[in-house]
Amino acid sequence: MLDDGKLDIIELEKARQSFKKIGLVQGSWDLFHLGHLRYIKKARELCDYLIVAMDSDEKIRKRKGNGRPIIPEEERYDFIKLLGIADDVVIKDANEVKWGLIKEVRPDVLVAIKENYNEEQIKKLEEYCGNVAILPRQSESSTSDKIRKITIAEQRNRIENLDEKVNSAIEEFKERIGYDDSLKEPIPNLIEHMKESTDWITPVAATCYYNNEWHYGTNHSNFNIPKIDVVNRSELYYATVEHAEINLLKKLGNVEVLDTPVYSTLFPCDKCMKVLIQKGVKKIYYLEDHPDRNWSKRSHELAEKNNIETIKLLDDKIIEKEEINDDINYYDYKYIYPPNARKQEQLDIMMEKEYSDQDPLDPQVIDQEILYTTNYWFISKNRFPHQDAGEQYLIVSKYPIYSIDDMSKEMWEELKSIWINIRDEYNLPGGAFCFRYGDPALSGASLKRLHAHIIMPNKEKIRFPIGGRKELKHELVLKKNN
Repeated sequence: MLDDGKLDIIELEKARQSFKKIGLVQGSWDLFHLGHLRYIKKARELCDYLIVAMDSDEKIRKRKGNGRPIIPEEERYDFIKLLGIADDVVIKDANEVKWGLIKEVRPDVLVAIKENYNEEQIKKLEEYCGNVAILPRQSESSTSDKIRKITIAEQRNRIENLDEKVNSAIEEFKERIGYDDSLKEPIPNLIEHMKESTDWITPVAATCYYNNEWHYGTNHSNFNIPKIDVVNRSELYYATVEHAEINLLKKLGNVEVLDTPVYSTLFPCDKCMKVLIQKGVKKIYYLEDHPDRNWSKRSHELAEKNNIETIKLLDDKIIEKEEINDDINYYDYKYIYPPNARKQEQLDIMMEKEYSDQDPLDPQVIDQEILYTTNYWFISKNRFPHQDAGEQYLIVSKYPIYSIDDMSKEMWEELKSIWINIRDEYNLPGGAFCFRYGDPALSGASLKRLHAHIIMPNKEKIRFPIGGRKELKHELVLKKNN
């Protein structure tokens, strides 16, 4: 590898001539964290020769502002090299033409996350790449979120007795709304999260029930303004507040459609309402409003115009559990599809891995014996076999592949040979080879990573479900993440 951040064309050509699979993954890699490491490691698993492209300081500043990057390019470059995962590390110039490095490298696999490219761009990119592999985000928080938390923690000290002031404002709020201990969740936790606010005049918290748990956001002030404006609460200060609903959405990550109700201690302002409309929110619960304020009037008008139902919570003081469960979008889980789980033990294992941001079928974390592995697959016995099954084997993709469109010709050919080898090695006189794909509510799969079943019955018949469920089985319970 070269030490100047330029593409090592000589080594690249050597790798290509040796028929190595060339991979390219790109990013800023600022304030390097666990998600970055997992992402690069998974990219490494998809190729034989990995190029990690890194945005230059100038390129990051143009996109994210003068406050970024936190870590200068020399340190980021050395850090990635010292990881020992990449075969080459390239620094991308701010003036690089669109997709310039991709066109120069022409990788066999370009690794990206969903937010990087839309479907039209992916089709265009495939003219320069053998394959565009879309990976899920590898951590719940982003670099920007981590920087924001550090900034808030450090800047809270600029306001004398901030915690006392916020708590006093919360007590006044509770008195105004008539708070009592009979109020059910999420109201108690919603008010508790108001303590995280840095606005001691009007602390606000927002929440929604998403991916089987409550997520919270609070309003925070931008302290990157003169201290006198912060202390004196000038209009400049009000104009630089990050509202609770926006911070809630930041914590959820890249959610294209939020089809679950949003709860807020204060009715969302008109700017927040526009964002909630874009996200597809159709129901908003709130505890307090300022109907005399112009922003509130505009916000109510926007909600009515876009058919958003707005409900003042204390009219009934009850949020029913059934209402929350009805709003679960099971497609939002990264690795699993809970409605197709057959047993509580199976569902508990699936949920535990999901909460840990682990794919239950990842060979590094799967909780069962692996009989053997091949280039693209690993073979295991099914821990939760179907009713009346005798021998039942799982053939699982070694790599995070979730669509048959991402399977190479070699993977298909190897899958066939594994089927035959299992038949011969375990002396299976007959049975079925079952390969699920696509929408789990149609395929019947409870796990999204591509996998196949080889099943031999122990009775005359076995019913292997093709076609899934849209709701959780009545006797199963989604346990909360502790």
